[in-house]
Amino acid sequence: MPEGVIPLTERTAPPTAAPRHTRLWPVLAATAGVLATKALEPHLPGAADYISSLGIVPSWAAWAGAGAGVVAALAASSQRAGKGARPVLLFVGWTACVLLLWSAVGIIFDAFRSFFWVTGIPAGDFATVDWPGFLTRAVAFAATLLLARSTLAFQRRTGEGCDLCGLRPGERDRPADWLGYTAFGLAFIYPGVKYYWWAGGGIGRPGQYTEGFPVMETMLLVGGGVLSLALVSSWGRVYPFWVPFLARRRVPRMLLVSCGWGLSAALLLQGLIPVFASVNHLLGGPDLPFDSGSANSWVILAVYGGWALFGLALLGATRTYQRRTRAVCRLCGE
Repeated sequence: MPEGVIPLTERTAPPTAAPRHTRLWPVLAATAGVLATKALEPHLPGAADYISSLGIVPSWAAWAGAGAGVVAALAASSQRAGKGARPVLLFVGWTACVLLLWSAVGIIFDAFRSFFWVTGIPAGDFATVDWPGFLTRAVAFAATLLLARSTLAFQRRTGEGCDLCGLRPGERDRPADWLGYTAFGLAFIYPGVKYYWWAGGGIGRPGQYTEGFPVMETMLLVGGGVLSLALVSSWGRVYPFWVPFLARRRVPRMLLVSCGWGLSAALLLQGLIPVFASVNHLLGGPDLPFDSGSANSWVILAVYGGWALFGLALLGATRTYQRRTRAVCRLCGE
């Protein structure tokens, strides 16, 4: 165990040595929900399309992702699904996750638009919500999470590791602190652009840019940076001495895990927009929603690319934190 890491060895796995299976019905319900909401979407009131018209998400992505997800979930839960079918099932499962995540792109915009709609804060067209599309994207995002969990569980129990926990000898202590430090560095990209514009910089700056000091971006920088370091530091297990009222107390494990997964998902949903738009364009979709080659497009690619890389690094750091702080397995002792 690396120095400074406080293992949670007081807890052990249940006495059973049977491989863990995730519940099947939530995955099937979520994927079926995607199909239902996608079919009902054109017939529901309140539509105000601001995603599909940009050529980011093809209409077939939700159908293909949900269909493949049902097949992958049913096959992975079968008692006959063994290591021989593992490569095919993993390919189908993770492909379905990508397609469902693609279908959920835009949900962050929906959340912000809903906020302005609910609060009544003047925001022009940004206070208009595509409620049918929001519903489809929300269900697709839930299906992505549930299917990813199911696929990951199948990947673990059919791999080369322990039949109960999925870990291989020494995997818990595998060095991966660089992921947290990388995420910390990537957290500066988007706020850095806003600081540059606030200071008067002109490269890639929108013509009608009237924003003041980037308060929200600073909050993202501080929160994301602290979270990134906490996931790979000893003070991510025990509150350090400088935290009022909580010093030397254990940090709730699920607090960091939930924040890590949540922020990673939000960053990836936003950061992958240019990637998904480019793939859709290569598959015969409409032109890209930004002018390639201009200074503004380079800023867009830097910001969105920074979000995507930040999300991937933070996701890796969160998985490392989960691995290091999980209960000791009764079967293999890892």
